[in-house]
Amino acid sequence: MDTFHYYNMFETKGIEYLITIVFFLLLIPFWIILNNREKVVKGIQYALGVLSLSKIRIPQGIYYCPDHTWTYLRKTGAARIGVDDLLTSITGKLMLEPVVNEGAEVKKGDPIAKIIQDKKQLTVHSPLTGTIKLSNHQIMENPDLILSDPYGQGWMFEIKPQSWKSETSGYYLADEAVKWTSDEIVRFKDFLAQSLQKHNDTPSLLALQDGGELRKHLLADLPNEVWIDFQHDFLKTS
Repeated sequence: MDTFHYYNMFETKGIEYLITIVFFLLLIPFWIILNNREKVVKGIQYALGVLSLSKIRIPQGIYYCPDHTWTYLRKTGAARIGVDDLLTSITGKLMLEPVVNEGAEVKKGDPIAKIIQDKKQLTVHSPLTGTIKLSNHQIMENPDLILSDPYGQGWMFEIKPQSWKSETSGYYLADEAVKWTSDEIVRFKDFLAQSLQKHNDTPSLLALQDGGELRKHLLADLPNEVWIDFQHDFLKTS
């Protein structure tokens, strides 16, 4: 008959096992809390950084030009113009350098300003033919207004238009502008894939969030060659 042996775990290494078990019991809820917190932080970062239609400002009553300038007619008869929120969401922080002065006569499509970021730049073209009546000097001192309030304090020029009705007939307004902006985000994604593949020196993942979404202000991290492509192929201006 086998002899029954009684072992007191506290007289062996049982106390060490108990400590280990208690440690893991305490660690598990802490890990869950920490992991959830990281997910929340990542979620907030993602929400703030993703380039999506829901985060693009598209005020009604404004005409949007295919090259991502905008215009609307004031009660004075002058038309304000600027660059749209999708463009600034792509470029990020910028400086503005006007290339026309007040009183200048411009034609639709003429260069009126340069968007500059480090040594990279884009040319802004006039959406209207007319006379430059006023420049917004406030954005020269505080260019962040173009990003924070592109349709308000971030306007660039006021123009006295010569052919308002005919020149705005092909622009996008109201719901049509929303649909166009949505299509432009898709088109930009396609452009980006082609441009990055062509230059073959910038990883495409640089432009994407988790899940393959475009992130805001991504053009700031891309080389000058991509900016040139963006001007010629996406904005379709020389």
